[in-house]
Amino acid sequence: MSTGAKKIWVGVGAVLLVALVGLLLWRANTSGGATREAKDPVAVQDPARPGAGPGGTSAPAPPSAPPSLPPEGLLRPVPCALDSLVEEYRQGQGSPAYRRYVMEQLRGVLEKLPPEQLWAKVEAEQDAEVLEALAVLWVMRFNLTDDRGVLERLLAKASRESEPTRRAAMVRALKASGEPSSEVLAKAESTRHAYPAWVKDAAPEVREAVVDNLTAEAARSFGRSQGVAEAAVALATKAGDPKTAAGLLGASSLEAARTPAVDSVRQLLRASEHPEVRAAAAKALGTVSVGEAPQTMRALTEHYATERSPAVRGAILEGLAHLGLSKAVPVLRGLKGVDRELDGEIDTWLTLLASQPQTWNLLLRDKQTLEHGRGQKG
Repeated sequence: MSTGAKKIWVGVGAVLLVALVGLLLWRANTSGGATREAKDPVAVQDPARPGAGPGGTSAPAPPSAPPSLPPEGLLRPVPCALDSLVEEYRQGQGSPAYRRYVMEQLRGVLEKLPPEQLWAKVEAEQDAEVLEALAVLWVMRFNLTDDRGVLERLLAKASRESEPTRRAAMVRALKASGEPSSEVLAKAESTRHAYPAWVKDAAPEVREAVVDNLTAEAARSFGRSQGVAEAAVALATKAGDPKTAAGLLGASSLEAARTPAVDSVRQLLRASEHPEVRAAAAKALGTVSVGEAPQTMRALTEHYATERSPAVRGAILEGLAHLGLSKAVPVLRGLKGVDRELDGEIDTWLTLLASQPQTWNLLLRDKQTLEHGRGQKG
């Protein structure tokens, strides 16, 4: 090919290349504009559309309206944990297990509970059972804080309470005290008169609550608490009601009691005008310590000869058997013939003691079984 022809073909190729590049650039510009319009529809709004701004652009959307409030009366305060749990306890009447469960929940919120909120509940409650549960929680505040003002506040309310069952409920609540309440209250002048006053209360419910408290306190130490035993004896000597005095004498073992308290019980055996009290004193003397045993055994034996009540004489035999066990055998034999009607009772004790029971409770169980068998035969 000649030189001129080569130049012609080079010129044609250059023209075609420029045309191809121009075509590609035109297509790229066209597709980019369409893409932008799809992404931004506001830019192509119809000028005739309502709400369109000048130049065909739309006006900004108005701010959304705030949500409307619900009608008045639908917004009710949510009850606090104390309120709801107290109502659960109230409705659990007839189910002791459920009430115990609710009490555990109440104990769980106690530490974080404002004291005045709890006290307001105590002050306002009229149901005796619910009041006792609330008063128990209040007494537990004393366990947490050791603040005597907690107990003083409850005692003041009890003294103002005219309804006996509610008064008794507050007395029983003192069993929740970490230490025996009979000892705690006796330690301060402001509270030491509480139990002596309650033991003379005109309402039997209150007096029974005192006996229940002392019995529960003694049970915590298996009847070997010196303070509880001596408090029970002291209250028994002040009680005018024989049933209350007898219950207090039976509330605790005298094993830990010191001589003055034991002397008081021996005096009740000798001098009380109520057979119920003398019988309770005789049984209580069967629990004295080893050091008090010789003198107590003599007191029981001597009184057996002068006692006129068969019930009290039977109680003396039980006291002797409890106190002496195998050592009581010769003493019991020596009492045969004093009261022929009770010789059979003496024989029963002798038979039981000959079996050398391991514990006093086992001996009593065997006695009940023996007497039941006799009753069946009769």
